[in-house]
Amino acid sequence: MTDAVPGILRAISEQVVPQANTLRDLDSQIGDGDLGITVTRGMEAVVNALGELEGKPVSDQLSRSGMAFNRAAASTFGVLFATAMMRGGAAVKGKESVGAGDVAEIGRAALQGLMDRGKASIGDKTLLDALAPAIDAFDAAHKAGKSLVEATDAAVAACEAGTKATIEMRSKVSRASWVGERSIGVQDPGATAVMLMLQAARSWVHENASQV
Repeated sequence: MTDAVPGILRAISEQVVPQANTLRDLDSQIGDGDLGITVTRGMEAVVNALGELEGKPVSDQLSRSGMAFNRAAASTFGVLFATAMMRGGAAVKGKESVGAGDVAEIGRAALQGLMDRGKASIGDKTLLDALAPAIDAFDAAHKAGKSLVEATDAAVAACEAGTKATIEMRSKVSRASWVGERSIGVQDPGATAVMLMLQAARSWVHENASQV
């Protein structure tokens, strides 16, 4: 999986950065409107750092990518991205081989890191509402003997449903909570960013599953 992480991160940069305006528009409705530029700057830094990470352990690839993102785009989302990547990396630190069976463990460690750092819970209308169901769906599909492609498809479908569900939620944490009831009817920008990233990861998996 050492080749998978750089490949997925490049796919995220190539496919999500062009949608920066979508993230900016959503964030301007219930946040400070900087999510689009944050993702752009952060992912550009991640891609620029990948050359030094080729062949490194997955734990290092994840944690160093998170730190590169936050250095280039220091912000709430930058801190959360870095935390998720560092916690996820720590979950497989020391493992010589990391594969599909480790994805859920990485994801759950990242999720816990996000909850610890962001002081949010599932249902608070945050990126957790997109990420948590994706992890559960991947784990269930993998344990049921599904292929990597099938498990990834299940994860993205669950993520998309979770993201859509945030539209009817009221923001309960961070800056978005300031707008109160006006947050209802707006899809959470952080959840949307996670959804776009996982959709990009899915495209990479579909193209490269035979090599993972």
